[in-house]
Amino acid sequence: MIEVVNLKKSFGKNNVLNGIDVTIKKGEKVVVIGPSGSGKSTFLRCLNCMEDPTSGNIFFGGVDIADMKVDINIHRQKMGMVFQHFNLFNNKTVIENIMLAPIYVETKRMSKLRFKNPNNEPIKTKKQIKAEAKENAMKLLKRIGLEEKADSYPSQLSGGQKQRVAIVRALAMNPDVILFDEPTSALDPEMVGEVLELMKELANDGMTMVVVTHEIGFAREVADRVLFIDDGIIMEEAPPKEFFENPKCERLKDFLSKVL
Repeated sequence: MIEVVNLKKSFGKNNVLNGIDVTIKKGEKVVVIGPSGSGKSTFLRCLNCMEDPTSGNIFFGGVDIADMKVDINIHRQKMGMVFQHFNLFNNKTVIENIMLAPIYVETKRMSKLRFKNPNNEPIKTKKQIKAEAKENAMKLLKRIGLEEKADSYPSQLSGGQKQRVAIVRALAMNPDVILFDEPTSALDPEMVGEVLELMKELANDGMTMVVVTHEIGFAREVADRVLFIDDGIIMEEAPPKEFFENPKCERLKDFLSKVL
């Protein structure tokens, strides 16, 4: 699904990524760990071009989305993103946050059909688009047990509730892959479990996931493969059992001795 070839990223003279090569298959759960400042989050943000790579290729569904000629917004629709600090719109209710992107994308699609519709597809009205988005949003909220919070604002939610809403907001676009950027690091310890439980459900459902996290237990239990990034390169990658029980590079051994 995703193939990264010699990915490099610099901010001025600061080289953050120094040649990342990795392939992520459909349905695979890849967990990325490493010390702070190692390039983990930059790598994740480059995957959907929130950060423009300095050089290298990122093939998503066979298209090099690092190519500046590509309309990245078309491909981002199939690549969900969950942030460390939720990034919900505080002036919109929970259900409005979830509905926003699906309504925007479908409205644009219907607008194009009005001018060019070779297959004579039925053209939905804005009212129909909004009704469908609301129905789907309520199904997603029911899935995570927060349907009673539909008309609440983010400020009225706990950290764990905000992050679960952020995850189903990503799901509302029916993505092929979801990227998680340290999704539990801003949460109080008692709220971490409810977010990880939802992520485990997604993994069990076959969602392709790339997760930057410090949650070693999650990596052990859920990951198909664990990557260790330091100094902007992948120093080691392996299935969880081998990765944690038989690390090969000295830098990873040192890192694990401090976090396990």
